[in-house]
Amino acid sequence: MNDRIHHHALAVAPLFGALVCAVAAGPAAAQPAPAAPTQAPAAVASLHVVKLTNSGKTGITAVYVEPAGSQDLSDDLLGKQIANAGKTVTLKVRDPNATCTFDLQFLMDNGDTVTKKAVNLCQTTVYAFTP
Repeated sequence: MNDRIHHHALAVAPLFGALVCAVAAGPAAAQPAPAAPTQAPAAVASLHVVKLTNSGKTGITAVYVEPAGSQDLSDDLLGKQIANAGKTVTLKVRDPNATCTFDLQFLMDNGDTVTKKAVNLCQTTVYAFTP
């Protein structure tokens, strides 16, 4: 009789052990791995199109921009244009870091240079220049 009980115990033990392994592995295996931490989206480069109106008495022969506080001036945005007094021209300002705020430097036809600090080009599509 002992042999018979012992046989059943041996027959059940492997089955019970497999069940324990399946239950232990099942829920853990079914759970997805924790999601990787999300990162803030990268800044998206943009192009600001601004109508520049010269409200001064002197013509503007060149316009340079730089991110506010930087020392990295752009090429002349006017190119061959001249923004005479009372005239409006279109400027296209590239903003690779989506900073929005720029220092603008104007070269006047009398040789003077005028700088306007921290102009937010995301909030305006028209800029009236006054020296």
